[in-house]
Amino acid sequence: MENQKLLENLFDKKMLSVLKLFLKKKDQQLYLQEIAKQTKVSLATTHRLLQKLMELEIIERTKIKHLKIYQLTNNEKTKYLETIFEEKKTIIDEFVDQANKIEGIKTIILYGREEKDKASLLVIGESIDNSFIREIIVKIKEKYAFTITHLVLTEIQYQQMAAMNLYPGKKEILLEK
Repeated sequence: MENQKLLENLFDKKMLSVLKLFLKKKDQQLYLQEIAKQTKVSLATTHRLLQKLMELEIIERTKIKHLKIYQLTNNEKTKYLETIFEEKKTIIDEFVDQANKIEGIKTIILYGREEKDKASLLVIGESIDNSFIREIIVKIKEKYAFTITHLVLTEIQYQQMAAMNLYPGKKEILLEK
């Protein structure tokens, strides 16, 4: 994840979003309008970026009469880019994916820093069944020897505690519905 943020800060965000789209949908053929819509980049900019990616032999264009379809090229350059942009899931990501299925959860916040063997989470929502959260945490502890401490709060409880400055440290929102 840190490498992703580094790349985003070093390079053009629009180019990265177009490139990531093609890497995510590497076996699909996409039209200019689809690419622009999915990346939220204007048509003119998307067209310019596609021209650059074709020059670099990262994507290829197929013409069918008046239609132009773009697809990721299968070569050493794109394989290298796949390794750079490969998204590796963390243990916390695994927790969030599983907890996202629990009824009532609106927000999950990483409180403080994630360390190599532990993390603290705030789980915020209404009528959350804490036993499901504990099950996920136990499985993660057994699988990875990683300890997650958590606190389940309603939105009002969290707002009141935050207003009293009970959570002054670093907070990162991991899930927000």
